Amino acid sequence: MANFVSANLSHEISGSFVVFTLDAKLRFEPKEVGHRWLFQIEFREQDPMKDDILSALPKAEAFGKADAHLKRHYFIPSKEEVELSFKEEFPAHLVDTELGKEEVYANVEALPLEAPPGFVPAKTRTNITEVDV
Repeated sequence: MANFVSANLSHEISGSFVVFTLDAKLRFEPKEVGHRWLFQIEFREQDPMKDDILSALPKAEAFGKADAHLKRHYFIPSKEEVELSFKEEFPAHLVDTELGKEEVYANVEALPLEAPPGFVPAKTRTNITEVDV
């Protein structure tokens, strides 16, 4: 069964953009190596009432696309332990959901694709990175 060893979210401000970096380490069983997987990222901003889903697309552009807020990457693990790193760029005004700093985290999943029966997705949540935009 695939599982996350670690998943760390950090960021940097670059002009009018926030660039998030997600570093993850995953462990796979020998039978899961060599098969295609989907790495899916959902960015969220922590909120006392209900966490906000962050999207790199404006609402008007994302309208009608139910999963426009998800970032997807495909990979094939070549060994039992792999390290992955992804950079995702968001316009700063789409990250700025409230007054003060934004507490951003990501829900991440590794989902098996075209795999034999019995492969199970791995899920975790990253740390919170405070974004001051």
